[in-house]
Amino acid sequence: MGRPEAAVDETIPERAAFANHLRALRRAADLTYAELAEVVPYSAAQLKRAASGRYLPPFPLAFAYASACHDRMEEGELKRIAMRRTALLHDHAEYATAEHKLCERRSTVLAKPDLARSRADLGGAMRDQWANIGRPSYRRIEQETKNWVSRSTAHMIVTARTIPRDLRQYVAFLEACKVYGADLTPWLKAWIRVCGFPKTDEEFTRTTKHLRSVVVEIYRKVLREEYCELRRRLREGEIPEVLELEAQEQRRLHELIAEATLPGRLVPFVHKTRRVHRTISPAAVGSQSGLPTAP
Repeated sequence: MGRPEAAVDETIPERAAFANHLRALRRAADLTYAELAEVVPYSAAQLKRAASGRYLPPFPLAFAYASACHDRMEEGELKRIAMRRTALLHDHAEYATAEHKLCERRSTVLAKPDLARSRADLGGAMRDQWANIGRPSYRRIEQETKNWVSRSTAHMIVTARTIPRDLRQYVAFLEACKVYGADLTPWLKAWIRVCGFPKTDEEFTRTTKHLRSVVVEIYRKVLREEYCELRRRLREGEIPEVLELEAQEQRRLHELIAEATLPGRLVPFVHKTRRVHRTISPAAVGSQSGLPTAP
């Protein structure tokens, strides 16, 4: 009599449920792992590990495991129904495993789009949000954005090489990073501060063409608020960016004036009388110092 099978790992409940499902199938089919390995292209160790609950087996292995067990129990429609249940449990376990991995890789740094004033700031806030939800893979971002953000583009955004090319790609990346609905408001404000307002109605229509109606309404409201705030700050002279540009222009003007002005020669004066520089001969220095002079 062999050793009893170890208990299923309950770290992830969905994965444990799938492992228990595989074990129940094998017991119902009255098969050992060695007998099961004879009818599937996997070893007994691989099959035993698949039903341990410590990891999620790939779907081909799980499908072969379940199919071999069902062949001993039922055929036809009953088998198809049972295999669909196995596939559904595997999907649930796969999603739960991916979420568990994200939680383990999650950063504690919160994204601060309110502080973004440049493209670099905006890209940094997007990377913080990506890390805060657990650093999802580039393939997953591509799937969740329905190819609006490709794997290569997601990699370039995360590695600080670029920011989204337009508003639709920007919103798609944020939604893949779990930013939805009203939570998009500070991000849309940051986008307007960095990339500016749409200049015409045609540009607004083109920019929001592929956005959901809820996002378009939020964007329209943010545009109105930011425009009113800009008008107020402009009247009161409170725009740091404008003040900084003016200061830069002043500094540049002073530099140009300094470059165009010839340096004057300073003439020393003593008591308002021009100082006279006399040349003293070596003979006079020698005579005054008591040293012999040359004949």
